[in-house]
Amino acid sequence: MDFEAELAKFQPSLDIEQAEDAIYGNNTTDVTDLLQSILSGAKETNKNSPVEWVEES
Repeated sequence: MDFEAELAKFQPSLDIEQAEDAIYGNNTTDVTDLLQSILSGAKETNKNSPVEWVEES
């Protein structure tokens, strides 16, 4: 193993505060957000009719 080459590739890790900013500042959509969006859309379009679930065979 070439330690000099490995040291040349080394990049220090972010400080804790920088890491928190990078993690919490990332505005991604997760499964919960998607489900809430789908359900709220279904409620708005079908206010008077129940939501029907279709099972695939």
